[in-house]
Amino acid sequence: MQSPRRAKTSVLIATTALVAAIGVPVAADGVTGREPDKRSGLLGLPSLSKADHYILAPSSRTVRPVRVAQSSDVNHDYVTAASSTSETSAHALDVGTSDTALVGGVRVRRAGTGVAGGHFSYTMRVPARRSFDLRVEEAGSAAARYEVLVNGTVVRTRELDLYAAQGRPIGATHYDVRVPARLADSDTVEVTFRNLENPGDGARIAGVWTNGTRAAASEPGYGGAAKNPDGAAGRGKTRLESGFFSKPYVIYDFGQEVGGTISLRASDVEGAPRLGLAFSESDTYMTSSSDFSQDPSGIATETHYFDLDDDGQVSDEVIRGGFRYLMVFLDSPGEATLSDLELEFTADPTNPDPSDYAGSFLSSDDQLNELWYAGAYTTQMSTIASDTGRPYPATPGPVRNDQVVAQGDVFLSDGAKRDRYDWGGDNVVSNTVSYLTTGQTEPAKNAVEWFADHPAENGQIPGVYLPEPAGFTFSWGEYAAWWMQNYWTHYLHTGDKAFLTKWFDALEGNVAWFEGNVGDDGLWNVPAAAAGHWGYSQSGKEAYNNLVYVLGLRSAAKAAEELGKTDFATTWTEAADRTAEAVGSTLWDDEVGAFRAIAGSDAHPLDANALAIVTGVAGAERSERILDYVESNLATPNGDRGVETTEGTAVPDYISPFVSGHELQAYAAAGDVDGAVSVLERTWGHMLDGPDSTKTFWETVSPEGGLGLGAYTSQSHGWAAEPTNFLTEEVLGVTPTEAAYREFEVAPTVPDDLDWAQGEVPTPEGTIRAAWKQSRRSLKVAVEAPVGSTYSIRVPGDRTAQVSVDGRKVDAAYEDGIFTVTGLTGDTTLTITRS
Repeated sequence: MQSPRRAKTSVLIATTALVAAIGVPVAADGVTGREPDKRSGLLGLPSLSKADHYILAPSSRTVRPVRVAQSSDVNHDYVTAASSTSETSAHALDVGTSDTALVGGVRVRRAGTGVAGGHFSYTMRVPARRSFDLRVEEAGSAAARYEVLVNGTVVRTRELDLYAAQGRPIGATHYDVRVPARLADSDTVEVTFRNLENPGDGARIAGVWTNGTRAAASEPGYGGAAKNPDGAAGRGKTRLESGFFSKPYVIYDFGQEVGGTISLRASDVEGAPRLGLAFSESDTYMTSSSDFSQDPSGIATETHYFDLDDDGQVSDEVIRGGFRYLMVFLDSPGEATLSDLELEFTADPTNPDPSDYAGSFLSSDDQLNELWYAGAYTTQMSTIASDTGRPYPATPGPVRNDQVVAQGDVFLSDGAKRDRYDWGGDNVVSNTVSYLTTGQTEPAKNAVEWFADHPAENGQIPGVYLPEPAGFTFSWGEYAAWWMQNYWTHYLHTGDKAFLTKWFDALEGNVAWFEGNVGDDGLWNVPAAAAGHWGYSQSGKEAYNNLVYVLGLRSAAKAAEELGKTDFATTWTEAADRTAEAVGSTLWDDEVGAFRAIAGSDAHPLDANALAIVTGVAGAERSERILDYVESNLATPNGDRGVETTEGTAVPDYISPFVSGHELQAYAAAGDVDGAVSVLERTWGHMLDGPDSTKTFWETVSPEGGLGLGAYTSQSHGWAAEPTNFLTEEVLGVTPTEAAYREFEVAPTVPDDLDWAQGEVPTPEGTIRAAWKQSRRSLKVAVEAPVGSTYSIRVPGDRTAQVSVDGRKVDAAYEDGIFTVTGLTGDTTLTITRS
């Protein structure tokens, strides 16, 4: 496989322009007094209003589906393994080698695990001498091989290869089979499921539909219809009609991730049918049993049901935090006309207009633009009301999202669908995205303070809060370290000195707990009781957690320095240097060219090696070797695996966008922006395309590029949104160097094939605008800054280049291939003219 990292370029580029977003209107020409377009592109670039095209958040809280993905226009018959009457009395079950079982909370009929040739059959009603469709819902499997036969003819060979890491149930999935008219010589057919020679799990079938497009005579009690399926989602009406053995449905597609509560109107109700609403983020797991949103999986009833006894409004009070597809169906005999189907959008609940962004990004690369806004929306979807968490553990009965899981009105949870809890590690990514996009700071503040206010007696900050009886949980030592970075980052972006002062005692106690577990060798010895990591559990003197601790200590030292507590600042800086040196001297594997997971292990995980570069522990030469090792041993077309072997480590062998976020930072720190772009394209690019795309970023990715935890996977997960931060802070290059951006730096680094980039960064003092564009002969950087702020511009270039500021040649400082101009205020255009 060819290395995905492109050749490094000596001329990376950067530019940034910053501008005050709030101010007194300025006359455009001194005559009309007309206010100028504050979003007009700097450097003659397109207006930033063009970036609004990429915004995924709705401008209205009322959202409707964009299309019908599938419907059972005519449902001739339906059989389910959940009903012996359906199977035996109505569909003449030939039991063969089969039995029934609950798999992932769904009742299925099994042809026999590992039973070659195992089979069972149903007799089902169909339109005679007409083609029809089989819709089959089954238990997902990592390995299931069987055939589907109609009247003895194979119509589908099913070789199912789905994935769920860590032993989780995969969940129910589906497929469709078109059956030609020649196989339907009468109004019934025999549908058989037969295992292949090496069947693995074999056929495990939950339900089967026979659907057509034209009505045909059927026995009383069989058959149903979904008439005018798109009507309910618009201004029309949809009629569902169900016999005893039918299940008419419509699957609506909202086009992207959404979340909230569903409402619709039912009229002309006949009988007393039960209406079902099933939800899924992905097409793969869109079945009449919703994908998993509670833990443990398969316990709660994830599909929402309503008895339609009479005409009236159907209002679902249960929030479904994240989904793209909605299946509306009748689950019992009767008829109803449905209309006014809509979603009340509940994400980002305190934002008056979720689509009105304070920050922006626009470049010459369409995919980069999409990635920035996908990360922004992913974080918005994870921004939820503090009283809408889910119960833990899940209990039998209807699913709920009604638990108080954070302080205040709103906070940044980890994911829209699940977990809907406050996780300190996830916040290290999503908090910053929130600051840079919507400009909101309260959700992040509530998330950080919720933990700060509830330390253990030994000082440790909790990593997650679970609803009672579990409460605050201290099993994640890694997240106690990330809390220190979140604490400092919030202050850096907001300048909230009262916040920094209020929680310093909590910081001090947290550091003391860590230091109490550091040995004479300088390594933090992770206690077994705090061994939880982002995706695994491992105690001892392992590399990754020690490097997270180094980052945390450095943030703690900065906070102490800011508050004038110089003794703490010195002590913690020295402690960070001590642990960094200890990792570098004891866990480096020189033969391989990468850091070990832990002493004695042959595993060299991506998380530790990425952070070794980010922290500077690796140094330039080792960084180069690490990146070569990653490309040779971990790279896949869908991102880079977590580890090359699981021997001697608990690190999981799948793709983690959270860890890939560290990897982005590592490539940037190593000066290899082309390598970072490769990671962007491979890890996140494919999440934006295909039937499983939600236009948001996933929690985990399988090595093959699918959902890493099956139907349990959160497909809008805040910890995966790092591309947004990377594009603003590295490609656009705007980062704060003092609290509230009172001082900041514009130091963009960009690939050679990117022509220009521009954007807005919200700050407490106003909006910074930055832009750059390059040609063969020059690079221009423009910045518009809020009044009172000071900034520097750092741009790479050859020493022979000429540097001018606002058209005047200057002698810019030059070191290690970087031109630096400091002490800038207001609006500036810097130009580098190459010799």
